[in-house]
Amino acid sequence: MALAFPSPDDLVRTATGMARWSMDTAGFAASLPDRVAELLDRVEVLITRIEAISERAEMAVAKANEVADRAATVVTSSTEVSTSAQTLIGLYEPLATKAAPMAARFVDDLSEDEIHAAIGLVNHLPELTLRMEGLLPILASLDTVSPEIHLLLEEVQGVRQAIQGVPGFKFFRKRGESKEDDEV
Repeated sequence: MALAFPSPDDLVRTATGMARWSMDTAGFAASLPDRVAELLDRVEVLITRIEAISERAEMAVAKANEVADRAATVVTSSTEVSTSAQTLIGLYEPLATKAAPMAARFVDDLSEDEIHAAIGLVNHLPELTLRMEGLLPILASLDTVSPEIHLLLEEVQGVRQAIQGVPGFKFFRKRGESKEDDEV
């Protein structure tokens, strides 16, 4: 088998292609440091943005945890309030059911004037209470004064009868009555 050697034109074309390829490769290799630097700059920008996003995400998670903690506190508190309300409803529901017809009748029977009068009475209760505290001891002693008043009335009746028995008393009485009429 005979070896075929390429023609000089083929060798020139191959050499030219290889020279172009070498120049392209050399140009590409020469641009690599700039391209790598540009890529590194872009990577640094991306890393900075990722770090900022990560920090914001951490803050959002922390706030979400705070909100969740507060929500848990509210749920606990509302559970306690609900339990307390259920207990109160259990205690007072029978009373309210029993008192409702009486309260409705009371409300239906009161006029606006009576409500204003009742409010006025309630407003005067402090003063009335103070005055009654001073009056109650006197009222308590009235049962012991009652027999004494009867004795006094009997004595006055006796004095009146004695005076009427005095001669000329009618004259003095008529004279006194006429003077009272003149003054009026």
